[in-house]
Amino acid sequence: MAGKIKLRGIIMLDGNVLPDARIYIHIKGYSRAHVTHVDIESTELKKIILPHHSDYPEISWDSESVDIPVKGHLITIIDKTLGNLIKLNGNIYVGGKGKGIFLGFHKEQIKKLEEYGASIGIKSKKLKKLE
Repeated sequence: MAGKIKLRGIIMLDGNVLPDARIYIHIKGYSRAHVTHVDIESTELKKIILPHHSDYPEISWDSESVDIPVKGHLITIIDKTLGNLIKLNGNIYVGGKGKGIFLGFHKEQIKKLEEYGASIGIKSKKLKKLE
């Protein structure tokens, strides 16, 4: 899918690997993305946070592995690409969506994700303002 960069990482929920989980960097301007973010699609994860619901946990992401506490569960992401791009000690936005969850970031992390996308030929698009 245009604008979505598939990653090879591993997703765990409460210590168990989710074999159906898929991770994408979703670049702004493609497939209805208003902001660059990370999508994690999984049938198990979509039960943790329902669409249009969210959480804002505090995390420390400074390596290829990060633990994200969400609604009494622990989501672990292990991915080398994200580990190289994301450096964050603070809160992260975790939102529910139809196929799983998405992670929303601060400007510094969004810039790194968009620079990575541009380096492989997927530049973010400016969105038209509604008047």
